[in-house]
Amino acid sequence: MKRLIFAAFIVFLTVAGLAGAGFAANAMIKCRVVDVDGKPVKGAYIFFYDSSDTRRAVDLVSPATDKNGVCRKEIPAGFYWAVARLKKKGDFDMGPLMIGDKVSAEPMEIEVTPGQSLEVEFKIMNLLDTIKVRSKKRKDLNRVSGRIVDENGEPVANVFAFANRYKQPMSMPGYFSAWTGKDGRFLIYLPTGKFYLGAVTKFVPQQSYSAGTEVEVDPGVDNSGILLKVTSNP
Repeated sequence: MKRLIFAAFIVFLTVAGLAGAGFAANAMIKCRVVDVDGKPVKGAYIFFYDSSDTRRAVDLVSPATDKNGVCRKEIPAGFYWAVARLKKKGDFDMGPLMIGDKVSAEPMEIEVTPGQSLEVEFKIMNLLDTIKVRSKKRKDLNRVSGRIVDENGEPVANVFAFANRYKQPMSMPGYFSAWTGKDGRFLIYLPTGKFYLGAVTKFVPQQSYSAGTEVEVDPGVDNSGILLKVTSNP
């Protein structure tokens, strides 16, 4: 009987030790989200990715920030790229960003070690301002603009322009614009080189996108009058 009790005690210690080791392998991160004036933002979420590709499905998501702009998330130790997002309609939504939505300008690179407590702050702004900030940081980018129209030649609002270096269908474009306004005008920033442009109503996972408008992007070339026809998603 004593041997059984002793054996059970050893098993308990082993399990507890493994659980403790697993717990210690995590880190606690405290995130604060503010607007461009430094005021706390309520209802924002932090999206954590284990690679610099933040256009794919997210790996971890925090709870919504409180009235003080603060949320906490326990995450496994490692290296992450984190983005703060606030949807205009005020609830959790992993869909594409609308013009009125707010997001941090660049992914924040975060490295956390086992048992660490870390505090970080994100500044968010509306999507158009974010694109402007990114373009200023990338001096090698060129402005490409125009209008997106339907099959009747009428401007289309709330659609994306996108671009890729290759003509073949892609699972996710390499570059994309903000949503168009009522005039159907789009603005996208691209590096120098040949690109293929297209337009679409929304991005759907596991779908291929074809871009048929060829554009030569160069600082000396005026690419301000491009006309794209929108493709409706199935």
